[in-house]
Amino acid sequence: MFEGLSKYFSIVLDYSVVLECSNGVLFDELLNLFNDYGIDCYVNDTFKVLHKCVIAQQDPKDRAVQPAMRSLMQSLLTTNKLHLINTCNTERFIEQVNELDYSVLLTTQSSILFKRFFEKDIEFNHDVAILSPKGLKIYSSLKEMKEDLPLPEISSLAKIDSFLDSDARASIGDIVNYNGGERMVLEKRLSGGAEGMVFITDNRRLVAKVYHKGVITPLRWAKLKKLTELGITSTSFCAPQHLLYFRNVPIGYTMFVGKGTTLSNVFDGPDAILEHFPDWTRLDICETLLSLIGKYLYLHMHDVIAGDIQLKNALIEDSAHQYLIDMDSVQIGNLPCPVGTEDFTDPNLWGRDFSGFVRTLKDEDYSIAMLVFSVLFCGLHPYATRNGAETLREEILNKNFPYTLDNSNTDHIPLGGYAHIWEYLPEYLRKMLYRTFKEGKSYEAVCWRDAVQQYMTELENFKYDDAEAYKLFPCEDYKQVSINVEEYRAKLAEQKDQAQKTAEPKPKFEKKQFNNVPSGRFVSSSVGESSSFRPMKFDDEEKNDKHSAPNSIPAPAPKKKFFGLF
Repeated sequence: MFEGLSKYFSIVLDYSVVLECSNGVLFDELLNLFNDYGIDCYVNDTFKVLHKCVIAQQDPKDRAVQPAMRSLMQSLLTTNKLHLINTCNTERFIEQVNELDYSVLLTTQSSILFKRFFEKDIEFNHDVAILSPKGLKIYSSLKEMKEDLPLPEISSLAKIDSFLDSDARASIGDIVNYNGGERMVLEKRLSGGAEGMVFITDNRRLVAKVYHKGVITPLRWAKLKKLTELGITSTSFCAPQHLLYFRNVPIGYTMFVGKGTTLSNVFDGPDAILEHFPDWTRLDICETLLSLIGKYLYLHMHDVIAGDIQLKNALIEDSAHQYLIDMDSVQIGNLPCPVGTEDFTDPNLWGRDFSGFVRTLKDEDYSIAMLVFSVLFCGLHPYATRNGAETLREEILNKNFPYTLDNSNTDHIPLGGYAHIWEYLPEYLRKMLYRTFKEGKSYEAVCWRDAVQQYMTELENFKYDDAEAYKLFPCEDYKQVSINVEEYRAKLAEQKDQAQKTAEPKPKFEKKQFNNVPSGRFVSSSVGESSSFRPMKFDDEEKNDKHSAPNSIPAPAPKKKFFGLF
């Protein structure tokens, strides 16, 4: 399969190749290619971030990813053939790759990077190899690739306004069918809404959503079918698992039930968040954000765009566990998401029929930015302004972002401690938020996750001297958790020292010099270790976990040979 790549000096590897090919002989062939021909492998920070997102979901269908990545790391690290380009930004990544000699980019059609090439005006100087079920095809330019593999136009099903209906209505006590003949009893009504009702069933792992009459269109049913075929069985996603039929008529789907309450109920100002989570600190805020963004990136890796991102469309159990709900409305492939919330949607899309076009990753980037601000500020909208326009819509259109980079003007920031939240955020996050909401710049979702991860790492390592920096609402009188920085630093140092004594010896790698390494600060030709590649745990293993006490500092995990990346 990969013989055509043996002529190149180096391969720029997209993470989608690992994700999609880990469970099969193709991955072994790729490893043999690197080993047999001594080819250098280049990846960027996005590669690391996406792998963390996959591991975090603990989806059984991804069981093969962890051992495949371990094999790749062992192979490339021992030969010093793995090189990191230090950026998540696609343009910067390609800019650095362009300086390599005789390289090829290896990716897939369903990858995030593939779609970014269509969204961004990027100049690429090397060949592109696209891996698909049909085989491997190498293109001499991005232009040639785009002409041969254009993104699909919106499905014709989006224009059909008829319904798949009958007079058969399933209700409590009825037996419905799924999975080609398996039976399920609707035992009790759990909830109801404008679209349908959710029932508890005799299958304790699944609930059933049964639509009202006049809801199931051909587009909706095609989307449900595609979503079930994805095979996402992580309980973090209340996604369609099976199609449901009653008397041979389509009526709905099964899904996992989420836990907790909606983000909108928790992130609704000081009183709400402190009522639900009185022991939270800024560290919990970051953990929540990392978890949420990771879920949306996981969907992006599967050709799914959430579309209607908002605080009402996720449940939260705690900072480590959230559940995406209302997933039957998402966009998958060229089947569009027909709904959207104006407050979280790029104003460039306002006024358009959401069911009439296919959204891009850039559209989703804006919603992710909104989510980042709203969670960091405990539910506040970035354009919520004191003494401003009459409506939030006007503030959004005029980009009346009330925060400044130098904190010189707080007159228009809402009262309640939000000015201090802004003040205590790290400068790199403030710049990203300011440039997004004041200047209209767009950052990729993976860049937001990377920035929040950096913020969380700084909090975990107690980088900030001022104890107020760790509070949900710094410098405010709300009853909230406070920490003694010096005491926690001492505990952390003690735990690190203890972990170091019990850790395995760290393998030593000599730094290798390359004549063809891209210039600039983005590239590293040496690799070390991190906890990026912790083994995955699944439902049958979680019963052995021991949860740490609230506000305790987790001991650093012992480092293992070849498990880490960079």
